[in-house]
Amino acid sequence: MSFQQAIRDRRFVVTSELVPPRGADAAACRARAEVLATFADAINVTDGAGAAVRMSALAAAALVTQSGGAPIVQMTTRDRNRIALAADVIGAAAIGAVGVLPLFGDPVAGGENADAREVRDLDPVGLIRLIKDLNDGRMPSGVAYEGTPGLPIGTAANPSGAPVSGLVAKVEAGATFIQTQMVLDLDTFNDWFTRVLGSGIHDQAAVIVGIAVPGSAAAAERFRTFGATVSDEVVRRAGAGDGVAVATEIVRAVAGTAGVAGVHLYPLATRVEDIAALARVARQAAASR
Repeated sequence: MSFQQAIRDRRFVVTSELVPPRGADAAACRARAEVLATFADAINVTDGAGAAVRMSALAAAALVTQSGGAPIVQMTTRDRNRIALAADVIGAAAIGAVGVLPLFGDPVAGGENADAREVRDLDPVGLIRLIKDLNDGRMPSGVAYEGTPGLPIGTAANPSGAPVSGLVAKVEAGATFIQTQMVLDLDTFNDWFTRVLGSGIHDQAAVIVGIAVPGSAAAAERFRTFGATVSDEVVRRAGAGDGVAVATEIVRAVAGTAGVAGVHLYPLATRVEDIAALARVARQAAASR
């Protein structure tokens, strides 16, 4: 079953992530994609993460497709105007992408090219609307066209104490699946997801929950700087070498929660064998609901 069919039918999915290389090493990119494709239904391809120069997301997505994977192309509003964004959405469909994830993108001020100029012609909600229009056969100018991409539209969410009204707006704009920031605090997640269920968002968009292995206390603390909510207990256990066990417990709990449509496993520096094992745990927990 394709990723598109799975999220439409709310079949449980496992996604993961590929960060394109700093250079033009296509073989390394293919090799990484081949490994991830052994357990992931779809593979996110990041777009200039950290505001650093890497192989383009579209080129890396094409390599993922060549390797037997199903790429979800992340697309930030930082570097392109609506003309370039629309062209990339159409191009993503042409190379076999199974979805697009609009993102704000890391600000250039914090990256290695701090004097670069950001574009920001659209915000992520505007990009969601643009992709929906393209799917419906309308260019940004309003001109009708054929050969529409028909791509599922993603959006990002941070399971925290913040209101879910912003997420509701993204879904109303056209998002059909949600991928969250990494969850490393079950109490906070449960509170957030209760509010998601109350809003009915899960009926309109498939909720895919992000999870990562905290390899050390320092890594767990660093996840907090990414915007993730990490409990003190997780930091303590990660420092004791229990990162994989913690992630396994969280994966089992999240995947076993009614209304959750999948998990997104951030590989980071984790051994691929451990990520693949988490994928198996997730599928087993989901099947037992």
